[in-house]
Amino acid sequence: MPAFRQVTFMAAALAAGLLAQGAAAQQSGDAAPAPTEQSSGGSPVGGPDSPFGSFKHDSTLPIEITSESLSVNQGTRVATFKGEVVAGQGTMRLTAQQMEIFYDGTPQSGTGSETGSIRLMRAEGDVFLSNGAEAAKGSTAEYDVSKGVITLAGGVVLTQGDNAISGESLWIDLNSGVGEIKGRVKTVFQPGSQN
Repeated sequence: MPAFRQVTFMAAALAAGLLAQGAAAQQSGDAAPAPTEQSSGGSPVGGPDSPFGSFKHDSTLPIEITSESLSVNQGTRVATFKGEVVAGQGTMRLTAQQMEIFYDGTPQSGTGSETGSIRLMRAEGDVFLSNGAEAAKGSTAEYDVSKGVITLAGGVVLTQGDNAISGESLWIDLNSGVGEIKGRVKTVFQPGSQN
């Protein structure tokens, strides 16, 4: 069996950015601008025109979670939400069948709450992440709230309009809008109209 290759998203993202910029330049008659961020050696890519651009997000905003049920274990500092779980933070939404929330023991400052701050959210079962025009789905997700980083795994599909990218895992830094897809990456890009 051939070794499983990890393919970074860098080439596809740069190609998509260049295609989009080239199409815009053809329509306006201008030369295509340079890509917003060059990447080499498998580095993550980002910027306003990248497929991760609209996932840039303020991870310090409050998080609201709804579900069919909630159980809390104060000893382990884990809250488990089950059944049609929807977590929202600003315009970003993370949905799943189950979500575990891990919190620390330090009360949140300025809230008067005795509960700790959320440090990690782990979702599984029909995971769906959306923000603006971008959406991603997979079988599991982890959101490191303190770092502002989300990782999806298990048959990940990222869509942006009519364009789609798939792979085994997706990593997005919400603070910078930089991300990377690994694991037999497949891309489908729709060319711009030639009006």
